[in-house]
Amino acid sequence: MRAHSMIFTLLLLAAAACTGRADVSEREQRDASLEDVLVFGTPDGSVIVGSSSGVVLSSGRDQVASPDGSRLYGTTRSGGSTILEARGSSTNDVLSTTKLPGRLEVRAASLTGRAVALMRPLPNGVDPTLALPRARTTIVVTDPTGEGRTRRYELDGNFEPEAFSVDDTRLFLIQYLPAEAPTSYRVTFLRLLNGRVDEVFGRFKTPPERMPGVRLEQVYDPTSEQLYTLYTNRSASSYDDGWQGASYGDREVSFVHVLNLREGWAYCAGLPRQLWGQPATAQAMAPSPDGRLLYIVDSMREMVAVMDTRSLEITETRSIDLPPLERGRTSAILSADGNTLYVGSGGASITRVDIDSLEVLEPWPVSGNVTGLALSEDGARLYAALGEDVAVVDARTGDALSTFSFGPTESILHVATP
Repeated sequence: MRAHSMIFTLLLLAAAACTGRADVSEREQRDASLEDVLVFGTPDGSVIVGSSSGVVLSSGRDQVASPDGSRLYGTTRSGGSTILEARGSSTNDVLSTTKLPGRLEVRAASLTGRAVALMRPLPNGVDPTLALPRARTTIVVTDPTGEGRTRRYELDGNFEPEAFSVDDTRLFLIQYLPAEAPTSYRVTFLRLLNGRVDEVFGRFKTPPERMPGVRLEQVYDPTSEQLYTLYTNRSASSYDDGWQGASYGDREVSFVHVLNLREGWAYCAGLPRQLWGQPATAQAMAPSPDGRLLYIVDSMREMVAVMDTRSLEITETRSIDLPPLERGRTSAILSADGNTLYVGSGGASITRVDIDSLEVLEPWPVSGNVTGLALSEDGARLYAALGEDVAVVDARTGDALSTFSFGPTESILHVATP
């Protein structure tokens, strides 16, 4: 599955001027006038928007974001070639343009901006979270800055790029097994220097596991340099052979797959039984600012679980009062000081959870169903996607700073202040 490399395509854009409360204070007017740049994920693409006006700065089909959201990579066709364009999220500047032979699309991008993995485009209508039968895999890795080489790797087996290591020497891959009738996966890595594929060992030097699984959500934590992927073993509904996990029978088991992009280990951390079998829209993950904890929120079961990212164990599970998820998806993010967990779960309010007690605080009302949350770089402004509107909220007080109309969104991928 793809490193959140999240792929979306633009469907509808509507730009409108910001509106604020009639009694906005001088400080709030100053905050609302700050021009953050937001990267939105729409149903099929990514869009860069200025926050003070809602004006679309850039949009493109099949753009993929780097793990930290700071760059966007898109491809266009030119005869029998592919034009790869790198764009800065915060400035909307085109950083580089590279011409590559063949028809390709971006699958994964590195943190440094010096490596991108590409493959042949998926057939129209194919769910990118499910494995396609494939006996051989071709992966092209290029340096979009133009300073490095472009290499083509022909691999025996069924692979999908997941993420680059922090030093760009390895490309982590999901290997689907069996290659032509996938029922499970394991994590491997491609040595970019010599093209050799090796197994990724576990956090405690254990042999790699073969796991059934369908990806639900993925989050990169820059502090711990770890990629967290929420999986379910819902293989029977995903593959045609009716395979069931030997350990759990027909039960849907959920777990967090942890991949350390610096040290190169992987680990499957099991979740409490109460969180098993939930749809992708019901659960969300949020790492703490110091990288020590990972919070997993389930809005259908109204629960939050806390994982220690060093021991990789669930240390606490607590029931919390959340609005029922009727549409959209659950989203979660920690405040800049790490004291408050903000949760959006489809209701017309932002739920706040005190981290020390895991008790729900008074919710902040908004003018629509929350489908995505993100913080400004300084942590002062909380952005809430509300279907076709976006609300800007003071992250300390909950006061509404402004609202702008934009169009249907699925997530907020990145916020930056130029």
